[in-house]
Amino acid sequence: MSNVAVTVRDLGKWYIVNEIRYRGTLADRLARSLKAPFRRTAEQLPSERVPDAIWALRNVSFDVEVGKVMGVIGRNGSGKSTLLRILARITTPTEGTAMLRGRVGALLEVGTGFHPDLSGRENIMLNGTMLGMTPSEVRKCQDKIIEFSEVGEFIDTPVKHYSTGMFMRLAFAVAAHLEAEIMLVDEVLAVGDEGFQEKCKTKIRETAFAGRTILFTSHDMDSVRKICHSCVLLDHGKVIRHGAVEDCIKGYKQLTGVS
Repeated sequence: MSNVAVTVRDLGKWYIVNEIRYRGTLADRLARSLKAPFRRTAEQLPSERVPDAIWALRNVSFDVEVGKVMGVIGRNGSGKSTLLRILARITTPTEGTAMLRGRVGALLEVGTGFHPDLSGRENIMLNGTMLGMTPSEVRKCQDKIIEFSEVGEFIDTPVKHYSTGMFMRLAFAVAAHLEAEIMLVDEVLAVGDEGFQEKCKTKIRETAFAGRTILFTSHDMDSVRKICHSCVLLDHGKVIRHGAVEDCIKGYKQLTGVS
């Protein structure tokens, strides 16, 4: 197990779609608690008695070895982003466990990990210190991050004024260059021009070769082929296939009807 960076076992996450309907008024909740103070109520335990309770993930298990890139693919709503949010400790699971051995850098939806009122330069420092790096360690990486991101002209501008493309370029550069042993990358290559996308793919491969572990979600199967060593295919929150990249891509195409 010493060569395993990420261990996921029986991971599950459920949500109530129409939570207000089941929570009721304050008076209703007080009445229920007085009638049965030790009873597990519907909002505490998902079951068939709560038709609006849905499992975003259920019984998900896999390992990722150190220095490997694992693709996480599936149709929209399959649970990919929920999985990465749990691994990034943004969302808590309902059941199961996820163990990540090393510092984690997450590049998820726009806004995660960046303060909108801080400049790009200040956000680089913020992210580095959040990873446990010293200011001097962050400054050593800073010039490479700015050069890679191609936003040098605006690096001292608050990021709330950045375009989505600028924001994501800087966010990827930060995640790729700071000293996180594990990277979680969600659809980053959907933003930016083709040249920058290719640069990101190359950087991901270089990062993996340097011994860092990456979980990568994408709808671009060509990117998955080029970058990933293994793959997980999710559908309706469950693992449909796990292992060889081409096998998972074949399953994805069958689900989506793409030849």
